[in-house]
Amino acid sequence: MFWRAAVFVFLVDQVVKLWATRSLMVDQSLPVLPPYFYLTLTHNTGIAFGLLEGRGWLTIPLTLCVAGGLVWYHQRHKPSRGVQLLTGLLLGGALGNFADRIRLGYVVDMFDFVVWPVFNVADMAITCSLLGLMALQFWGARAPETPTAAGVPEEPPR
Repeated sequence: MFWRAAVFVFLVDQVVKLWATRSLMVDQSLPVLPPYFYLTLTHNTGIAFGLLEGRGWLTIPLTLCVAGGLVWYHQRHKPSRGVQLLTGLLLGGALGNFADRIRLGYVVDMFDFVVWPVFNVADMAITCSLLGLMALQFWGARAPETPTAAGVPEEPPR
């Protein structure tokens, strides 16, 4: 599941970016659902949300560490299918933007909801992955309570 999700996200991201660069003009907005959603081709030379303009190269070592850590984690541990899916989304998204930075020197973005910075498929995968992993930490990792003979859960040992 991990590798399939990562490859799927990477390929979809790259195909959509190829389509956008061939079909849209840089910084011109194509209305899809005006005034809410446009397709606007941008070249992000910064990091998330265009921060640190021109310093996107700073993410290259970080991406390599994250990718290496995810691969190591999956080889060392056998996570649940849900965790495999979420971490696969993270890896695929990270590698999608990484490929742009290495190949082009910037990240191609195209989805424009006007009130939010322009983003791409890789950004969506990364965001969904991190939100899902946080949700699992808060709600998915609870151990089931075991009732006692009286029907009241035992108190944990101190």
